[in-house]
Amino acid sequence: MNYKNNIIIASILIIILLTIGTIGYMMIEQDNPEGKWGILDAIYMTIITLTTVGYSDMGVSDDGRVFTLFLIIGGLGVFTYSLSVATVFLIEGQLQSFFKQQRMTNTIDKLSNHYIICGLGNTGAYIIDEMLKSNVDLVGIEVEEDRIKQLAETRNFLFIQGDATNDDILLQAGIQRAKGLITCLNSDHENLFVVISARELNPHLKIAAKAIEQNSAKKLISAGAAEVVLSDRIGAIRLAFGILQPQLVNFWENIAQDQEGTTLYQSVIQEESPLNGISLKNANIQEQTDLLVIAIQGAEDKSIYNPHAETKIKAGDALLVIADQNQVKKLHKLTGDHK
Repeated sequence: MNYKNNIIIASILIIILLTIGTIGYMMIEQDNPEGKWGILDAIYMTIITLTTVGYSDMGVSDDGRVFTLFLIIGGLGVFTYSLSVATVFLIEGQLQSFFKQQRMTNTIDKLSNHYIICGLGNTGAYIIDEMLKSNVDLVGIEVEEDRIKQLAETRNFLFIQGDATNDDILLQAGIQRAKGLITCLNSDHENLFVVISARELNPHLKIAAKAIEQNSAKKLISAGAAEVVLSDRIGAIRLAFGILQPQLVNFWENIAQDQEGTTLYQSVIQEESPLNGISLKNANIQEQTDLLVIAIQGAEDKSIYNPHAETKIKAGDALLVIADQNQVKKLHKLTGDHK
């Protein structure tokens, strides 16, 4: 049941009855022997009729009495409908839910540099879990109300119920102030539509997309996605490694499921960072954070694994480490990467 629409309908019906009653009495009673009715008289008579208070009939004419009968019948119908909507709204806790949604909307309006997740199916739920571990601000978008309720029972996150392919919904999620967007809807067509809309609404947004068909990846990248993941391909790699290198798979799964937030992180060196232009040895990262840099992802997408102590690091390089949240905060402080 869509309570918001029903409340709007009830309010519109009340306004319509008030308007009809006011105009009707003014037209009918313009030749009243006791004097022509003004707008205040008509509004007063309409309200006491609809509320069945009935202080006075104000010398209403016979035509006015007939009109009053129909107005009372209409008023009773609207009143009964409004009462049923209000009762269900209150009994089923919709009032509390309404205020909760309003608070959530206000919170979303204040967000910046956050992430938007479009589609909260199985893939979207996993993404939410990983981002919650990283303690970043995010907004989920899902069209199915029951799915949102299911996820909200076990996860504390901001969300909007709506169609992510609708520009208005993306704007409600604060896309113009967002840092990144992930779209993992059920079809490549929908994901492509989201990527195009998101890129138009925020040219600086980092976009990642899920693809189902192999030939959709290039289209998504052309449309503006910086990262495209083929879900079937990732699943195939996982299955192959599960047979060929099971201990490696177990290692990554243990990291992914770590309750203290230990996982693989990256921290990008900024221009103002004291690490810019010096060697790993002189950076003293391990001494200051207890972290070992396992790889460096260069600004030109060149990767260095198990980097040597004399390897020089510079602005734009991403340092890859396995860390918990406290450790990665220390690293971000060194690199100047304000997540």
